[in-house]
Amino acid sequence: MDPTRNNPVIRFNTFWWALWTFLIFGVLLAAVIVFNRKPPTSLESAAAVARYATKDKVTEAQSAALSGAEIDAAIAKVAATLPSSKPAAVEKTEQVVPGSPTALKLAAEPASAPAANGAPAATPPAQPATPPAPPAKP
Repeated sequence: MDPTRNNPVIRFNTFWWALWTFLIFGVLLAAVIVFNRKPPTSLESAAAVARYATKDKVTEAQSAALSGAEIDAAIAKVAATLPSSKPAAVEKTEQVVPGSPTALKLAAEPASAPAANGAPAATPPAQPATPPAPPAKP
């Protein structure tokens, strides 16, 4: 601190200036709080308005689509047929993993002759070339 500015009178005045400045901001804040008496709105309540509007639209569309009795009848029908159905594997040659035993077996089979109705015969998927080696680390 500058020695010419370091005396008791200047320190006393600086203390009171700081105290009055602090009190003035306190009074201004109190005035704003007193005269601004709106209830606070949170971001959650603002977002809830849009959510409830969307929920009402969805509920209305669902109630117009099917009645509760129709849904219950459909559930009963599907529940009765589900246990009697037997799951089966899906055989799609385009989903064969290259290099797997199934892919090797399909590649070893000879191509079948064209069908009599003129449709092309099913051919196994082509084996891709070996994947490129990963790049060397520098």
